[in-house]
Amino acid sequence: MSAVSAVPHVVIIGGFLTEPAFYWPMRERLLRRGAARVTIAPLHLPDWLAMIFAGMGPSLLRGARAIREARRVSGSPLLVVGHSAGGVVARLAMAPQPFEGRSVGVADDIGCLVTLGTPHRLDPRFPFWYHAGARAAEWLERVSPGAYFAPTTAYLSVGSTLVPATRTVPTNLPKQAIGMIMRSVVGETPGASGDGIVGDDRAQLAGARHITLPDVLHGTFGGPWYGDDHVIERWWPAAVEEWQRALGARTLAGRALGTSTSFSPTAVTPRALPEGSTRAAQPSLSR
Repeated sequence: MSAVSAVPHVVIIGGFLTEPAFYWPMRERLLRRGAARVTIAPLHLPDWLAMIFAGMGPSLLRGARAIREARRVSGSPLLVVGHSAGGVVARLAMAPQPFEGRSVGVADDIGCLVTLGTPHRLDPRFPFWYHAGARAAEWLERVSPGAYFAPTTAYLSVGSTLVPATRTVPTNLPKQAIGMIMRSVVGETPGASGDGIVGDDRAQLAGARHITLPDVLHGTFGGPWYGDDHVIERWWPAAVEEWQRALGARTLAGRALGTSTSFSPTAVTPRALPEGSTRAAQPSLSR
């Protein structure tokens, strides 16, 4: 039986137009909560700007490389946290088929994928603007919809309902203007509340455990966001629990195949989902 880590090595994949440095405070907060290590994928502003012209393929490769390198030093599958577009990048890296000619298939390296404010469905406001993110989301829906690799890879999606459908974002005017632009990229569902950019309905991944937070904004600056200390406390325990559950499923699968590797760091007792946590319906597509 090979030794595994009892706590997860975390990889953070940041959101559109962010820098790794934006996630340094979040890294420290996760380490204080018991993460074995925290790696931030080296996706920089030029990489995101290049996506406008080159699509999401290059970003996918950078995210996948960070996952592969972290897995080499980890004793067990990783817990990957994708913020906003970072969640789409992670899902592309996990996909079983090549995306835009690039195939990496890192699903086996990931014990749990957590998406924070990730738009799993995009409907740009302007029909003529079929941008890279919309193409990627549509492709994922065809090739690896929802919690595709469950139960041996777990999924947790997290969204917010702080900002009502009236689109009055409780923050400063520059951030409100950016929010309006980004909402036109993501699309909106009439009457749906969200985090100022992504509606909670779009942040839900089919088949995944979902946590709806009532008081969180999308970005890393200008208000409470998914990576703040008191907010992490509300999704991190569920993330670790789902990671443990997936590793337990891998152990059972390995025994069924006659292999000896154990991925069961702790015993996990099934329990009711906490308040604000649901499990979305899984698509009826088969693998």
